[in-house]
Amino acid sequence: LCLSIMLLKNYFQMLLTSSLWGSSFLLMKLALEELDPFQISFYRIFIGMVFINLIRIKKVKISFSDHFYTALVGFLWMSLPFYLFAESEQTITSSLAGLVNGSTPIFISLFGVLFFSQKISNIKKVYLFTGFVGIYILTFGFQTANLELSRGFALALLASVSYGFAANFVQPLIRTYGALGTLRIALRYATFFSFILFSINSEFFLPTINGSMPPMLLLGIGGSGVAFLSFYKLIDDVGAIFGSITVYIIPIFSVLFGYIFLQEMTSLSQISGVSVIILSAYLFTKTTD
Repeated sequence: LCLSIMLLKNYFQMLLTSSLWGSSFLLMKLALEELDPFQISFYRIFIGMVFINLIRIKKVKISFSDHFYTALVGFLWMSLPFYLFAESEQTITSSLAGLVNGSTPIFISLFGVLFFSQKISNIKKVYLFTGFVGIYILTFGFQTANLELSRGFALALLASVSYGFAANFVQPLIRTYGALGTLRIALRYATFFSFILFSINSEFFLPTINGSMPPMLLLGIGGSGVAFLSFYKLIDDVGAIFGSITVYIIPIFSVLFGYIFLQEMTSLSQISGVSVIILSAYLFTKTTD
């Protein structure tokens, strides 16, 4: 009974995390009615940073060299992709942005192999290849490649590439300083970077209570606060492989929320592409070398 309660709790954590992250694409779309992408990125990170820093934890002393990597995580894992996704949703649906985000696990694996000397077996190389076949189908459907890639799609793909690179930096930091310790400092750096981008490219405008304030609070507290905490607690409880399934179900929620609240339609080729990506990433993670 204890084990089944434990598993039930873990499944709840998994669904909570993926639904919060999956809803972030809908919330960005709603916030765009009043705010620009730089404002969305800054407020989302700032609210998340305040929320996470209010939680009492033992003070973590981060070494000077690791401050550089934590700052890099703040930029590549938060400031840059949060802006890119918000910008992409000016021209593509929230569902499609969420589907493109489904390619992140493949980029995490690819950069792990290319830049972080991760050795992989031949079967894992096959899964990486099929992952990119999935990205191709998601991008071009079942036709020949057309280089006229929509700007919104390209920005969303760039955001996923940024996540994939940053995830390889964040794992060793979390092992050393814990999830909450790393997240607190990374969010502070991300707030700083987003504030600079916001100051240069945008104007000061506060979200209004009847306009973008509700989606921004949900994005900041839910997506940049609770979801991260829940995700790392889950990984702590059940390990990275089971925990990573969370990332694979985010696109399902983004499509679901986009359809329910904005009547967005998703094509069969997009669903097929993301299914191939998710299956490839799952098999890549599950296979032992």
